[in-house]
Formats: sequence, structure tokens, C-alpha cells
Amino acid sequence: MKYRQQRYRSADDRGGATSQFCPNCGQPVKADAAFCGNCGFNLKAFHDQNTGTNASDSQAPTSQTVTPTNSANTDDSAAANETPVQPLGTEPVRRQANNGHPTPKWVWITAVVVIVILAGGYLFGKNYYSRTAQLDRAVTAIKDDNKGVAKYFSSSDPNLKLSDSKLKPLSKRFKAKPGALATFKRQLNNGQTNDGRFTFQLSGKHWLFFDKYTIHVKPVYPTVTTNRDGAKITVDGKQVAKSTSTSYSKQIGPLVPGNYKIAATGTVSGQKMTNSGTYYINEAGKNVDLALRTVSFSVQTAPKTVVYVNDKKVGTADDAGQLDVTDFPWSGNLEVTGKYTSGKSTVTSKSYKVTEDGESVPLEFAGVMSLDDASSYMDNLWNAVSNVTSTGDESDASGYDGQDLSDYYTDGSANAQYKEMIRMATGYYNDDDIYSVDYDCEVRSVVPTGKNKFTVTYYLTYDFSLEDSEHIQEFSYDAHMEKTGSDDYKIIKVTGGDKIKDTHEDD
Repeated sequence: MKYRQQRYRSADDRGGATSQFCPNCGQPVKADAAFCGNCGFNLKAFHDQNTGTNASDSQAPTSQTVTPTNSANTDDSAAANETPVQPLGTEPVRRQANNGHPTPKWVWITAVVVIVILAGGYLFGKNYYSRTAQLDRAVTAIKDDNKGVAKYFSSSDPNLKLSDSKLKPLSKRFKAKPGALATFKRQLNNGQTNDGRFTFQLSGKHWLFFDKYTIHVKPVYPTVTTNRDGAKITVDGKQVAKSTSTSYSKQIGPLVPGNYKIAATGTVSGQKMTNSGTYYINEAGKNVDLALRTVSFSVQTAPKTVVYVNDKKVGTADDAGQLDVTDFPWSGNLEVTGKYTSGKSTVTSKSYKVTEDGESVPLEFAGVMSLDDASSYMDNLWNAVSNVTSTGDESDASGYDGQDLSDYYTDGSANAQYKEMIRMATGYYNDDDIYSVDYDCEVRSVVPTGKNKFTVTYYLTYDFSLEDSEHIQEFSYDAHMEKTGSDDYKIIKVTGGDKIKDTHEDD
């Protein structure tokens, strides 16, 4: 048996003079290399350790390898077949991935900054592109009629090419009816408007990560009709058709639901005439009547009320509250309104839509009694006064409807006007020269004076029955009133008392 010690072999040992072999991986290395270029093995440390071991081999060999040999093996062949062996007492050598160099600090800082930016961007995008935030921006764009509003909408109708101009009628609708915008938003938040024309739905992605929502539009196709051949039909000033008969009908669209000014212009009896109106188009198959003809109607309202037809002034009601409008160009959306000025405030009446020729148009103001209601109100009040005049008992102060006289006044029985009425009625009862008194009230006008406030002007006739004659007096009064409940009206005070006539008639 032949014993051979494992050692760090150089090229010189094998007949070479310029290189060595790594004891860890067996690859050639330079003689003066500190580390193996292939596996990173520490050649210098290994060389120092190996050298120290060789120095003491002759005295006390401690690390040997027993290699069996036979006569056929020579020293050279044995050396050539040797396999590197890790010296006893040492840890296995591992390859260093970074060749012993640590990762620079700036690399870690950059990585952290990038992660923070990406995380912040994601959180911002998640909030900015949330369903609620997208709906808020869309509704704001509609309300303000912003440029670029079309990007918030979509449609599956191939004939509807959405643009900012196509969506203006929708903005006009909400400007005219601000309360409708809140309803629109609330319904879209639930998914769809009640009429099914708008749906807030998922329609793609923003930046690959965030859901994109749009207001999906289902357009409308209204039908316009006219009774004149050759009439030009326009929508918001743009001609869309020209009639070819006296019973012309044509479907137009697609239109985004909203307010449109639709008109027909033609010739009637040699004169140019236009039937024009603003229409809210939101229904499938809605018909717009653009007949070219004239109508006449009579307006009844408060005296001196300025009357408008489709926002165009047509006259002022006379002292009796009447105005006759004749030969007015017909419109399928012909609306009459009135404006009454009292001091520094102007009150606008409810609108009334004229539907036929010769119609009577009552213009009423919100929170203000109609002329008929005011007449009934005063009849009941003076019936209550008459009952007290007949009995001299305040407890009898109630009218035909059973309502107490005090209920007709603000502050009830504490109202100074109520107390004056009771004093007057009981005074007539206690006057021995007066056998009876009849009251006859004629309401002449009702005019608004502010929000839920108005003045009722009435003539009151007193018919005193005396011993051998009748004494008749007529006075004009103004009852200043207010609406205090859903259908409750009170007298604040009564002014006037101008005498109109005073006569005596013998029996």
C-alpha cells in the first residue's frame, strides 16, 4: 500500500510553469490568484493552510489519504488520477454569488422609493377611479356643461355619435330643472334611471388596473308633424326636414334625452309663420305637433299682471284681471305665465298650457287663493259675522262651513281685527234703531304680494233695516292674507274702508 498526502498542486508539479488548478472545482487558475475565477474559492487561504500543514508532515502527519496501489501503477499515473479532497477539519467551501462584494446601498434605497411610489399611485388611482368618484365627476360635468363631457358617456346605438354638442340638451334640461339633476344622480347611483334611458355601467379599464364606468345612453327618436307643405323643420336651429304635404310626418333622431327647441316655419295666407317651442324629449315615439295655425284665448288673473306666452310678453291684464289674446301662432307647447310686481318683489304665476282655440286661461300664483276660492272664503267669514249680529253672542261666530270666526285670523281671537269684528257685530245687535243687518261681500281681485302672501280686494255692502227705511252703504276693503299650511289661509289685517256709496230707501 502507498500513502499519498492531498496537497495544493501547481502546474509545476505536472511539468507546467505558469498555472495552477483550483482544489475546489479543478479549473486552471493563475499562480498568484487569491480567488478562483470560476467558483470563487479562496486560493490564498487554502495555500496558507496547506503550506503550514506540509511543514509539519515529517514530524506528525495528521491528514493523510491511504491509496491502494499495485505494481502496475507508476507514481505519475497515480498523480494524474488523484481527485481533490477537502482537508479534514475544514468547512466545505461554497461559491460566492457576488464574488465577495456586498449590494450597494443606493440600490436598496432606489428599490424602496420605487415601491413607495407604486403603492401610492395605486391607492390614489383606487380612490380617483372609484365608482362613486367617477359618477360625481360625470354629474358635475353635465351640470356645468363642461368641455369634454362626452367622455363620461357611451351608447350602443350605431347611429348616435356622442359629442359635447349632442349632450348640451341634457345640460339644458338640468339647468331648467335643477331638482331633476339630484334625482338623476340618485337613480344612476342605483344603476339606472327610472325611465331606463340612462345606465351607469362598467365599460372597460383605466390604466389596466381600475374599473371604468360610463353613463350609457339609450337615445330617443321623436316624430314631428305639420299641416303645411314646404315647411322647414329645425331642431336647435339646424334644419332636419322639409315637409312635402299638408299631413307631413317624419321621425327624427337619434337624440340624447333633453330640452330641444323644435320649430316649423312656413306660409299661412301669404304670411310667414313659425310654430316654435322648447320640448323635453325623453320618450320613445314622442310626437311633436308643429301645425301652422293661429289660436285665440282669454286670460283671467290678478289685475295688472304682465302676461307671457312661451316667455314672450303679449300684454297686461286690465283692472278686472283679464286679457284677450287673439290670432296667436299655434305651438304644440304653448305655455302662458304671468308676472306680478308688488313693491320690490315680482311673483311668477303657475304656467298654463293652451290646448285649443277659444280657451279660457286662469293664471294662478302659488300660495295665493284663486278668485273663486277667495269669494267662498269671504262668504263664510261674513256669515259668521252675521250670526253674531243676529244673536249678540260671540259663541255663535261660525260660518256655513262650521269654522270659527277666530280661525280666519292670525293669532286667532287675540287678533285686533277679530276683536273689531266682534265689537261691530255685537254693537249692531245692541243698537235699538237697527232691526237687522245683511252683509254682501263681492271679491273684486286677488293679487300676490310675496311668497305665500296676497291681498284680497272686496266690496262689502251693509244693508241696515231700520224702523221705516233701509240704509245701504258700500265700502272697499283690502284683506292682507297669507298661506300658513297646506290649505290654510289667514287674514293678517284689513285696510281700506273707502266708501263707495251711501243711500237711504224708504219702506
